[in-house]
Amino acid sequence: MASELEGMTVVELKDLLRERGQPVSGNKSVLIQRLEEYDSEEIEEKIEFNCNNCKSRLRIPRSFQGLVTCPTCSTKQSTSEVDNTSGPISIDITQNQISLAISITGIVLGILAIVVFFSAFTMDSMCPEEYRSTIMVDGEEAISCDSDEFLWETEMAKRVFYSCCLMVPGSLFLTIMGYSHRKEHLDIGTATSEKETTTHSNNFSDSKVAKAIQVAAVSFGIGISTITAILVIVVIVLFGIVIYAFFSGGFFA
Repeated sequence: MASELEGMTVVELKDLLRERGQPVSGNKSVLIQRLEEYDSEEIEEKIEFNCNNCKSRLRIPRSFQGLVTCPTCSTKQSTSEVDNTSGPISIDITQNQISLAISITGIVLGILAIVVFFSAFTMDSMCPEEYRSTIMVDGEEAISCDSDEFLWETEMAKRVFYSCCLMVPGSLFLTIMGYSHRKEHLDIGTATSEKETTTHSNNFSDSKVAKAIQVAAVSFGIGISTITAILVIVVIVLFGIVIYAFFSGGFFA
């Protein structure tokens, strides 16, 4: 390694030091020595922290004691000042937080399904503006729709399909899955046996309120799914009656 460094220029050595977050001052021999020392310490566990002045990310061996000089702004700070900020920042997401998020997503999807369903019966969905015309009926103007689209090709049919056949089942699935993945946290002293987990958490996702929200989410998902199923059955029955009347000659009587 030393022979390789000897064959490099000062500019190249400084580039290597900058990549390692090390100072670049000094002559060639100093730069080589600094690189060798740094590389020899690579096997030792490092801690990372931000410079107090310029917020540059610094990295030093965990066993290092004394003052650390930032190579960017030359600010010096003691290693005792970086103990609380050493190491990467981690975000712990609990199972119940994920579970609650899934349940809330199911509620939002269900509400969106309701909005999309009712929007299917607006004038813009049933008859876009480009297909509208006016006719005279009993001396009064009335809006007529001249669309040549089949019923299943209209915007109304698409919105009904998306809301009833995709969004509502998705809402039911998410609300049930969210609640089923919930993990109960029991207060100390409430366990019925020594094998039960007796832990307590201050997270909102572990509270009784969060559980009630998820139970309500399941009820909401089941409710809109039941209503959707009833509507589908009614539509099928009406469609069947129309088809039966048509083929039985009821339309021509």
